[in-house]
Amino acid sequence: MKQFVIVVALCVIVSVQAITDEQKAKVKEYQTACVASTGVDPKLVEEGEKGNFITDAKLREFISCFLKKTGIQDEAGEIQASVIKQKLANDYTEAEIDAVLAKCKSSGGTPAEVAAAFYKCYWANASKHVPLV
Repeated sequence: MKQFVIVVALCVIVSVQAITDEQKAKVKEYQTACVASTGVDPKLVEEGEKGNFITDAKLREFISCFLKKTGIQDEAGEIQASVIKQKLANDYTEAEIDAVLAKCKSSGGTPAEVAAAFYKCYWANASKHVPLV
């Protein structure tokens, strides 16, 4: 299977070189599992990595799966601000994180809808995208 690097969150990786080998392995593990469980077209994942968000139910499920594996989204579908703050603490000020979280607050929906909306909002509003693994 072709390797993917998803920018999540978050997530959410600008440069593969900026993450450790352990993080790369986790990304690959999570992606492989989430592609298998959702049946998403890998090309849609690749487009999402570039900031091109295609409206697709399986892609939304993939994003939710990935965010759950990283701890950013809980099983009920809620985005975990404390986890995001912890993962971004070295790259953003608390005020910057709070500003993005305020803009990207969920207005409800299914866990997949919440995850996709959050990811898209994060992509649009974060000044840089860093590993959230």
